[in-house]
Formats: sequence, C-alpha cells, structure tokens
Amino acid sequence: MALDRRFTTYLPALDGLRAVAILLVVLSHLGLGRIVPGAFGVTLFFFISGYLITRQLLGGMARHGRLDFKGFYLRRCLRLMPQAVTYIVVAGLIYSALGGRITAAGWAAALLYGANGYDLVGHYGPTLPGVRHPFNILWSLAIEEQFYLLWPVALVLLPARCRLPGCLLFCATVLCWRFWLLHHCFGGHTPLVCGPENPNPLWRYNRLYLATDARADSLAWGALLALAEQGGLRWRAPRAGLLILALAFAWPGPVGRHVLRPALQGLGLLACFPTLLNADSPPHRLLSSRPAILLGRLSYALYLWHWGALGAADYAAGDNPTLWLAIAIALSAALTVFSYAAIEQPMLRLRRLAGSRVPRNATEAAAAGAPTVAERAQTPGQGTHAAT
Repeated sequence: MALDRRFTTYLPALDGLRAVAILLVVLSHLGLGRIVPGAFGVTLFFFISGYLITRQLLGGMARHGRLDFKGFYLRRCLRLMPQAVTYIVVAGLIYSALGGRITAAGWAAALLYGANGYDLVGHYGPTLPGVRHPFNILWSLAIEEQFYLLWPVALVLLPARCRLPGCLLFCATVLCWRFWLLHHCFGGHTPLVCGPENPNPLWRYNRLYLATDARADSLAWGALLALAEQGGLRWRAPRAGLLILALAFAWPGPVGRHVLRPALQGLGLLACFPTLLNADSPPHRLLSSRPAILLGRLSYALYLWHWGALGAADYAAGDNPTLWLAIAIALSAALTVFSYAAIEQPMLRLRRLAGSRVPRNATEAAAAGAPTVAERAQTPGQGTHAAT
C-alpha cells in the first residue's frame, strides 16, 4: 500500500509528547516520584518510538519496495550513539575518579546497549556511597535498541496482511509472559529466567521492569498504531483511553503494578493518540507549541544528562536538599543545552544526509508541521509521520 505525503510529513505534536514524557521522568527523579509517574514517562517514550520507527520503516518500504537496513541503522546510530557514548565516557570516568567502581563488563554493557541485562545480572549498584550509579539510566535505551535489532526483520518477513494481527499477538504474548514471570520470580525462583539472587529487595520487580522480553510490548503498542494507520483503520476514543490509563494506575497488587500496567497503558495510549495527532484538537495545538517542541527536541539529551547531574548533586550537596535541588536543576539544564548544541545538532546534519527528514530546529519544526488547508479537510486521525 503506497503512502501519500501526509504519512511522511513532520508532526510537531509528537515532539510535544516527548516533552510530556521527559517532564514526567525528570520531575519524578527530582523527588516527586510519589505523585509524578516517572515510569509512565518511559512507557510513553517507548510508545512514541514504536510508532515513529514503524511508520518510518513502512514509509520506506512503500516508497522503495524494500527496507533499507543500512540506511535505517546508520540513522539510528547517528541519532543515539554520539550523545550516549559521550555521556557514558564522561560520567563513567568522573564516577571512577571520585572513587566509584565500574567493572569491565559494566563498561561493555553500557556501550553495547546491554545495560538492562547487566543491571539484572551484575547490578549497577552505588559503589560510591550516597551517589547513584551513572549507568542506571541506560536500561531504557538498551530495550529500544534490542527491540529494533529484530523488529525491522519481522516487518520484512511477515506478509503485509499478517503484520497487524502478528503485532497484536506479540503484545498478548508478552503480557502472558509477564504473568508467568510474576508467578515464578515472585512466588518462587527459576534462576534460568529470573536471574541470580540479588540483595536488592526490588530485584524481582526489576526482572519485569528492566528486561526486554518483559517490556517490548510497550514499543509494540506504538508499532500497532502505525500498522493500523497504514491499513486504513481509524478511531478516536480519548475518553476510553483516559479510563484505561486510570485503570492502569488504580489496579492494586503485584498483578496490577507489575503485569497489567504496561499493557493497559499501551492500550490507553492506542486509544488516545489519534485524537492527539488530530490537527484540530486543543491538545494537539498545545503539544505543537514552540516551547513543547523545543523541550521535546531536547528530551534525549535531558534524559541522559539529568541523571549525571543528579549524581553530581548527590556527591556535592550531601544532606542539604536545597543545595541538591539547585545543583541538579542548574547542571541538568547546562549539560543538556551543551550536549544538544555540540553533539546532537552536528549529528543532525549527518542524519539528514543519510535520509532523515527531521527539521533542523524548533522554528522549522513548527513551520513544517503546520497543516495545509487541503490536509485539514481530510478525515481527522489520518495521521502524519514525525521524521526521526
């Protein structure tokens, strides 16, 4: 099925949703974790990523009749690796210089997108008293990149008519797998799948939270939206989506928190997103504002460097909460802006040469995302694609 121009047009509301996601994560880490759902911010990042990357892959296959694996992985490397490697080297060396210990395996796992697996087996524990480990934040990047090693291959191998039901079956399978893990890793212990015993009291919870096999459905729900969109399926159910999201947070007990929540959040986002992507909706206009776009474009740098800034605040502020907060906020902002200007923007030029259509800055993004009169006349929900 050929994709028209609307499916490759930049949609600024998705940068705005990235802004929402990073605000949830950062505010949670700044001490508001009891009232701000930082974990949902990560799930939102996963959903956005699954949607965007799948749309990108489907668009490329429709235009060229094949999937350009080389171009896809080149753009992914240019997007993620420069800032990640810089963060890992800088934060890791500073942590080591201050007395923290990072094993060779810990370094290798961080650099090769295996941080989530290492954290489950070897554990990035705080070896510098009172200071968080700088590599703890890398688990979500590892899940994404492990997912994208296999997902493009699956799209190529599956017949077009099987992709949507296959993706839905995958989401259901991961949900069932979490139920199995809950029973065997919480109620008992199966070392082969649960990992070694860990002194951290949350280690069994982490098996369901950090491992790719237990979290990949959060990306697949976003991919499911892209596949449905390509197949011509349309819906707008924001109220149902909000009710499902509320249920995800309210469901009590280990089953609700550790098993059902990612699936319910994915289903809720699936119901809400078409409305958020509809250019005539008030949420879309708010998410497409220049401040939201700018924060969304800074979100990757902020996700990485705010964690290093929090570690610096741990070390410098001691038990002084006011000083800790001041250092954390100021250093997060400074490192984020520097990383975005010195690393991400130069890499963006290379990404565009490699075929990326992402706008160069927030002003261009807002202008590029403004719908034409003809596009506004189309049926709401026939979504556009934010370039990656």
